[in-house]
Amino acid sequence: MAAFIGLVALSLLSVACSNGDSSPSDEVDQAGAYTAIVEWQAAEQEPVLNDDGSVKLPVIYVVAADGATIAVGVQASVAAATVDIADVRFADESTEAFDTGLDGSPVIDHGVMLLVGAMPDPARTIDVDLLRYLDVETSSPFTLQITADDADTKSSGVGTATVTAVTPS
Repeated sequence: MAAFIGLVALSLLSVACSNGDSSPSDEVDQAGAYTAIVEWQAAEQEPVLNDDGSVKLPVIYVVAADGATIAVGVQASVAAATVDIADVRFADESTEAFDTGLDGSPVIDHGVMLLVGAMPDPARTIDVDLLRYLDVETSSPFTLQITADDADTKSSGVGTATVTAVTPS
């Protein structure tokens, strides 16, 4: 009987520990990929100062290149993970990111717009194509390699995956 109780206790402990397990997956899912992309872009952007001289969070618009709406759950995960490093704004259309009232139609609030290509199926490492816009006429193409973080490491800040290679296309 003592062995049975010990086995039950061990089983309950195992379930309790696994339910609270927040270790990274061994695959990059959409939320992980978008978070890694935002983290990469935030590190790339030149700081913009507020009127009082303090540094503003970089404004990053994220738009799916295929015109689809990025799932609300993915948006919420990315926004929560990046709240301290960027002002992330999801848009359904790229035109929402540009201030057409200013010469050159720059991205609103001195930001950038990332037009993100199709997300591949979850895998340990994925490649994602994107165009980075500073204004309606100026874009730079990139392919980002994104790799799931190991269980004993974490990305340089916020997510479960890291941009491990950047190739201008």
